[in-house]
Amino acid sequence: MKSILVVVDMQNGFNRYDHMKKLADRVIKITNSNIFDCIIATRFINYEGSQYTKFLNWHRLIDQKDIDLISNIKYDKVVDKNVYTCVTPEFINMLKDINDQELPTHVFVCGADTDCCVLKIATDLFEQSIMPIVLTDYCLSNGGEESHKAGILAMSRLLGKKSLVPGEILEKSDIENIIEQRQY
Repeated sequence: MKSILVVVDMQNGFNRYDHMKKLADRVIKITNSNIFDCIIATRFINYEGSQYTKFLNWHRLIDQKDIDLISNIKYDKVVDKNVYTCVTPEFINMLKDINDQELPTHVFVCGADTDCCVLKIATDLFEQSIMPIVLTDYCLSNGGEESHKAGILAMSRLLGKKSLVPGEILEKSDIENIIEQRQY
C-alpha cells in the first residue's frame, strides 16, 4: 500500500493571512520530508461566471499569480479543479495507478480550507470507500480558527474521529503508526 498525501489548494491566492502563511510553512516542511510515496497537490481555479462569482460574489483565484501553488511545496502530481472537490472518476483512477492498480484503503489529506475543500474532498474519499486521514495540524481556513474548528467538528461527525489526526508528522514511522491504529 502506497502512502499518498493530497495537499489541498496551497495556492498563493489562499496564502494571504499570517495564520495561512504559518500553515504554508508546515505544509512545505511535510511535503519536503520524503515521508509519503506520492504527493498530489490540488489547485482551485475560479473563473468569471462561475458559481463562486455569481452566488458568493467571490472573485479570487482567477489570475495565474493567485492560482499558482506556493513556492517550495513538493509534489508529484497536480490536479486542477473548479469546484470544492477533486474526487472524480479520473482522480480515483489516478489513485489506483499510484497504488499498483488497487484502490487505496486510506489517503492522507491536508491543506486549505478545512471547512470547505478539505471537508469536501475527505467526505468524497470516504464515500468512495477510502478512509481519509486528515492531518488536522496541517489544515487551516482563511475564515480563521472558528471556520477551521467548524470543519473539524463536521468531519468528526461525517467521517468519524479516527479520520482526524492531530500532531506533527516527523518521519515515515509516524504515518505507519497512524495507519496501524486505524486498521478495519
